[in-house]
Amino acid sequence: MSRPVPLRPEDPRHLGRYRLINRLGAGGQGVVFLAESPERPRVAVKLLHARLLDDERVRRRLVGEVEAVRRVAPFCTAQVLDADLDGDRPYIVSELVDGVSLQEHIAAEGPRVDGSLDRIAVGTATALAAIHRAGVVHRDFKPGNVLLGMDGPRVIDFGISRMMDATITTGKIPFGTPAYMSPEQIKGESAGPPADMFSWALTVAYAATGRHAFSAGSYHEVLARILYGRPDLGPLDGPLREIVVSCLTAEPGDRPVAEEVLRRLYGNTAVSRPDGTPGTGPLPAPGSSTAELPVVGSSTAELPVTRDPASGSSTAELPVVGSSTGELPVTEDSTVQPRTPEGSTAELPAVRAPRGRRRWLLIAAAGVAITAAAAGGAAFWLRDDFSYRGTWLGVADHSTAERVFPVEVRFAEEAVSMRWGADLHCTARLSPAGVGAYRLEQVRGRQCYPGTVVFSRRGSDGLAFRVTRSGETEARYSGEMARSS
Repeated sequence: MSRPVPLRPEDPRHLGRYRLINRLGAGGQGVVFLAESPERPRVAVKLLHARLLDDERVRRRLVGEVEAVRRVAPFCTAQVLDADLDGDRPYIVSELVDGVSLQEHIAAEGPRVDGSLDRIAVGTATALAAIHRAGVVHRDFKPGNVLLGMDGPRVIDFGISRMMDATITTGKIPFGTPAYMSPEQIKGESAGPPADMFSWALTVAYAATGRHAFSAGSYHEVLARILYGRPDLGPLDGPLREIVVSCLTAEPGDRPVAEEVLRRLYGNTAVSRPDGTPGTGPLPAPGSSTAELPVVGSSTAELPVTRDPASGSSTAELPVVGSSTGELPVTEDSTVQPRTPEGSTAELPAVRAPRGRRRWLLIAAAGVAITAAAAGGAAFWLRDDFSYRGTWLGVADHSTAERVFPVEVRFAEEAVSMRWGADLHCTARLSPAGVGAYRLEQVRGRQCYPGTVVFSRRGSDGLAFRVTRSGETEARYSGEMARSS
């Protein structure tokens, strides 16, 4: 349970027969209160934000949350005790878990080690095994959604979960907290139990190190590192490190399921193949498949919740959350839903960044001259002769279409090229068009368009870009990049 704070003037004092006592927390969907009733002295009440009252999608999501929690074994979550989803102020009443979140605990007490860390790993893997066995995929597993109760960890917040047997048709729309999304969620592909296992591995790594395994200066950079980089697992070692690494595999089908993770945590690595013969590979998730799992009670996604820029940059299009160390603070107050580019559902190619600390470089900020030199005029330097030749990887946000997709730019002596889209299927050559600006020429790919890309300085060590189609004046998409080679 988070530390209670007094009610605000705008907060209701009663909901049905429940008297609200304090605030326990707030998120993108609603506010959680400490409450009491004649029958139940201490409960948690989740109240939908007033601004979302007319959004039927959000109301359906509340219904889906109740359905999901009621299907899951009660030992691993906070049980739903009551709900009013049809009234003027929809709310859910659940069991009050007397304990802080794993996020709060690590922030206050520091990383866990040895048996303490193993207990977190076993407890959370056990909860996910039960959740998946119930036919539910959580899709937003993270330290902030793990409560450390007196009787063990509880997984909460099933607001964006999916039922494995749901049949509603939706687009490929990912949900989740950016820092803890799996690669397939970022790419807008189907998110099954393997996505939860990827998030579980990031959560265990956070508990072991006190930082995110793909820390960066902004959410866009974190997404790029998840897609292309290698995790920094710090001091995590031994069998648990091996398990975490296996769960962070890019391909969902190569990750172990929760029950296999438990067997490995117990020291039993023998696994049976589907035909009953001994083997070492992961078992299929109980009652699950790798097919796309439709969203419960929702056919469209909630709009992204972004944060105010904190890097001091003059460019304001991109939400940047930075710290004094240049790494992303592991905070989870908001949930965003990146989208994939239209017309493409293929997988991204496996691109790996080199080990070790990446050097983040700057390109073409306003007031910084670019010199074109060498044979094709395509080798570039800043005024201080700082070369940024190489391959840059990043993530773009198509704000009007509400999609997120990867971008790659290669600066070489002979040419500058760019690839973008869900499977990097769009290609173009870049030719100088002014300070920091380049024309997209020889564009190839379905629904890929020529235009202009402008690079600019992002904070002290980042590269931002924005792309405008030919004949238009407003940028269609923008994002951030980091050099990978």
